[in-house]
Parts: sequence; structure tokens; C-alpha cells
Amino acid sequence: MRRLLPLLSLLVTTALAQEPTKPRVVRVFLLAGQSNMEGHGVADLDDERDYNGGRGTLLHWLEHEGKEEGFADLRNADGTWATRDDVFVSYRTGGGTKKVAPLTVGFGPYEGKHHIGPELGIGRALGDHFEEPVLLVKTAWGGKSLVKDFRPPSADGDTGPFYVQMLDEYRSALQTMAQDHPALAGCTPKLTGFVWFQGWNDACDRDGTQSYAENLALLIQDVRKDLGDAELPFVVGETGNWDREEFREAQRRGCHDAAIARGTRFVATQHFLRKKENSPNTGHGHHWFGNGESYFKIGCALGKGMCSLLAARTRPEVPAGENPLACRETIAAFDAEPLPPRNPVVFVGSSSIRGWKTLAEDMAPMPVLNRGFGGSKITDAIHWLDELVARHDPSCVVVFTGTNDLAGETPRSAEWVAERFDELVARLRALGCDAPVVWIAITPTPSRVQHLQLVQRTNELVAERCAKDPTLHFVVPPTHALLAGGKPDAKWFQKD
Repeated sequence: MRRLLPLLSLLVTTALAQEPTKPRVVRVFLLAGQSNMEGHGVADLDDERDYNGGRGTLLHWLEHEGKEEGFADLRNADGTWATRDDVFVSYRTGGGTKKVAPLTVGFGPYEGKHHIGPELGIGRALGDHFEEPVLLVKTAWGGKSLVKDFRPPSADGDTGPFYVQMLDEYRSALQTMAQDHPALAGCTPKLTGFVWFQGWNDACDRDGTQSYAENLALLIQDVRKDLGDAELPFVVGETGNWDREEFREAQRRGCHDAAIARGTRFVATQHFLRKKENSPNTGHGHHWFGNGESYFKIGCALGKGMCSLLAARTRPEVPAGENPLACRETIAAFDAEPLPPRNPVVFVGSSSIRGWKTLAEDMAPMPVLNRGFGGSKITDAIHWLDELVARHDPSCVVVFTGTNDLAGETPRSAEWVAERFDELVARLRALGCDAPVVWIAITPTPSRVQHLQLVQRTNELVAERCAKDPTLHFVVPPTHALLAGGKPDAKWFQKD
């Protein structure tokens, strides 16, 4: 036997050596837009005349607030700008300069390494998200509109020349990937997402503004078709440095179009605009006053939006006995509803939420969105959480569910529902939603009085969980008013 062991070891080693190794995958993201995607954020120039003494540069922000906010890794110990070894950029400037290198400061449209675009924050977010390397292919040109320059093939009129050039430069970057980035030689590129940051020229034009929502939806449809992925994750950054809400709402409405809403995320950016006196380029409002913090944080938000879409693409495992796909028509009906308000308080749950007819009035002046539907269970909410909640960028999430899980001849256990609550919260956070969650305690009902103790135990378990997390809140309705002799009083309940 001992004589056989060395021979067996040799055979196993030889077999493993002969087994072909799979090529590494590189996650590819196409970034496109006009000058603000090009990148005019000032990294470290501090001339008093041209750059306002360095106020609002990326370096200035890092030295004052950014380090405390958790971004100290943008610089090396010696003060130089850090370079990532897992994220790479391919970018040909409008002037024809080819910039191909690992991600760091300097991928703006100018010579030298003193400017940034959103790619710095986008690459940081995606590099942290993936184990595989990431390639950002940036295609952007200043002064270009969607109504003309990027006009998609499905829109009326000729296809915009920069729509064509965008795809040509993307394909060219993949063809030369191994030469441009030796570290990626042998890798298989996999297109994983598209980030769009454009709008200023359309906002300045009446026709561009009025047609933007339709053109944006067509752009997303056509890009997905031309790149061979009908569900390609698509992030749209708001033109947040434009002060007229009409255009920014057109951008949001385009993302809400039912034909493309699945897999599309609108990312608000207006809150990243800084005062001109605190920025390098005080006369360049169209370029966010050149503020380095603005460009970096916009990129981080766009990257986070992409990560949330990628998380949404993978559905959670469905427990045995559950069928959330039965709700598809209901979800499709929600998709077809008018554009919801910004940052609403989203109410999700079963018929008690759907039937709350005075919800908007009761919660005024807070904007609300009712996403309840009859017969739903907590697993339905978990499965459709992106469509119901996360894509709407809620300010708060109110959940009233579990009643149908604790019903019938074989109700789920209190522990099972509490574990699904944990799953719901974890899923919501994975989808990029950091909003507080309010859980309304399950109320006792006359039709399910036999499960009263089960309801009480479930509420106890969920309340314990909420007490441990400051972002979770457990609300107990005045259930004592619903009871008569310790049991639910039928006069407070509808037949359902």
C-alpha cells in the first residue's frame, strides 16, 4: 500500500496539471455621456487665479473631510495618488489622446493627471464589489446632446454619430484590451453594465427637454439590443447641476418607462453640488464648478447604483411551498403606474396596506408610495423587493406583512417569519437601500383567532431584532382597542 501512495499522488498531480484552466473573467462596464462624464473635477491644482487657491479640489476635500469619511485610501502614505491593481480604464479623449492604465487620478479630458471624472468613484465601488478585475471603457465628448448627437436608432431621424462612435470605441477597447492592459491578457471580457451621465445640452434646448424621457428609454432599449443583453444593467445619473426641475424629472421619467424599468436605476446627484465660492472653477457651473468632491461622490453614487442593480439580478432562494412568481401580473401593473414622487415613504405588504385609501392624506406632507397587494406574503416582498421598494430610492420603508404566512391549516412558525424579516432587511441593504425600516406589528384578526399566540410570539421576535438595530423600528398599533374579552373585536374588521 505504501508503494502505491507515491504513484497515486503522481497520477493525481498529472491529471490536475493536464486539466485546462478556465480563463479569468474581467467585468466590463461602458461609461458614456458628455463633458461631465469626460471629467472636469480638479484633483490638486491650486493656482489662486485659475483654481480659487485649491478650494474644493479632491485633495483639499481629502485633507479636510474625506479622510474622516473613509476615503483615505485614495492616497498613498507619501501623499501621491493611489493606483488600484484590480480596476483598469480605457479612454480616448475628444482630442484623440489614448489613456489606458490602472485606475487612479488623471482620466479627465486634459493632458496630465490633475483632473477626474466619475470613473474614480465608479471604479472604486465596482472594484470593491467584484473579486474579478474590472475594466471601465469610457466614451464621452463635451457638448453632445441625446436629441441629436447620441440619438438612438429607434428614435425619429438619423442615428446620432456619437451613438455609433460610442459603440465603435467600446468594441475597439475590447479588441486591444490585452495590449493596453497586460495584466488582463488571457482574460475573457464580460459586459456587465452601462453608466450614462449626460444631459446639459438637452436641458438647454426645448426640443431636447421635451423629448428626453422618450429618447432615453429608446437609448436604453437600443444599447441593450446592440450589445446583446436585453437586461443589461443601466444606471442613469441625474444632471444635478441644472436648476430647472422639468428636465431632471424628464430624466427620471425616462428611467421609469415600463419597457426598460427593469434593470434601470436613476441616481440623484443634485445633493453633490457645492457652492461656487468653495470650488476651483467659480464660473463653471456647467461642470459642477470643477469641484473634486462632487465628481468623486457622483461616481461613488453611480457605482453604488450599479452594484444594487447587480444584486437585483440575482433573486433570493425561494423557500419550499412559496410561489412569488404568482405575483408577476401585479408587479407589472405597478411598473405601468405613473411616475412616483421622489424619495417616497414606501408602504409594502398585504391587503391592509393596499386598502389604506387615505394613506397619502394621513401621511401628508410626506410623499408616499403604496406597494401593498392582497394575499401577499413576506416571501413575495423579499422576491420583488427591488421592484416594490429599492428602485424608488425611498426615504423610509414601512412593512406590514406576515399575516398571510401565519394563516391557514399549516401556518409558518414565528421563528420562520422572524428569519424572513432578517432576510428582508439584508436583501434591502444589498440592493443599496439604506433607508430606515418600520415594521408594523402583525395585528390579531377575528378570522384567525386560533393563531393569536403565534401572532404574539412573532411580534416579540421581530421587536427583539428591531431593538438591536437603530435603523429598524417596531410599531405597535393600539391593539388593545381591537380586542374584546382578549380576542379580536369583529366590529373593527372588514370581511377580508
